[in-house]
Amino acid sequence: MEDTVGFLEFSDNQFLRSVARVLADLGPKFIPVSQVDHPAPAPARLIVDRLSFCDPFLRSVVRYWATLGARIINSPFFSFDKLAELALYDQLGIDHPRTTLLPDRNRYEDLSGVVAPPDWGTMEERIGFPCILKPVDGYAWQDVYRVESSSALRALYDSLSERRVLLVQELIHYTGYFRAFCIDARDVLIVRWKPLPHDRGEYSTVEAAGLGDLGPFIQDKTAELNAKLGLDFNTVEWCVTADGRAVVIDSNNDVPDVRKEKLPPACYDWIVERFAALVRRALAER
Repeated sequence: MEDTVGFLEFSDNQFLRSVARVLADLGPKFIPVSQVDHPAPAPARLIVDRLSFCDPFLRSVVRYWATLGARIINSPFFSFDKLAELALYDQLGIDHPRTTLLPDRNRYEDLSGVVAPPDWGTMEERIGFPCILKPVDGYAWQDVYRVESSSALRALYDSLSERRVLLVQELIHYTGYFRAFCIDARDVLIVRWKPLPHDRGEYSTVEAAGLGDLGPFIQDKTAELNAKLGLDFNTVEWCVTADGRAVVIDSNNDVPDVRKEKLPPACYDWIVERFAALVRRALAER
């Protein structure tokens, strides 16, 4: 391993360039990747991976580096999906939407003797309309739909279920929506967020004290949840209902979008500083 810290990300990424300035004494470098001729060393002792989630080749390479002993942020062996996370929510006393996992329609194997089709009537009665349809392993807004009727739900299922495993979730009516940035399962920053598709979501104010008793609850549960997930850096999305419940909507954001132009300045600086401190701690533990 030649370098101390490496970044697997586009070299013009503003967030990691900001982190690199804080870590200048460690000489972090952006890592180029080509074919891997085994045996081959990992390029750094610690690697911040923000690309392999979207590319199978890079995911395989990063797992190889991790197996060789490199410390990867976040771990490439992260294995939770949105269904498994529901069990964690229950264990931690976290409220969440009613949810049903729908069987996919396997294009390659006939599993009809083992896997039964959806029981639409029971599921629709339990979840209700409108509802949310989304992939169990989805990212961002890809294949996420608000569904208004049974016919629309079944049509979407027919069009998507050969390539995606889908969840149907209760639509939560909220009075406030928040993203909780969590670093090292200890540092938590809650920011008000307006969720919109196609990268149009908006941050506004840093919100902790304004949430009253829910502020410490969301902070504590976000940290506990990330410790269980085993993620170094994550965002957990919460909403607050009119009757004062904090409901988790999503906790599977292991490559959080951190852009200076979208975040309040104090929030961006907080994330950069805490993330750089995480890198230093992780190196010291090697």
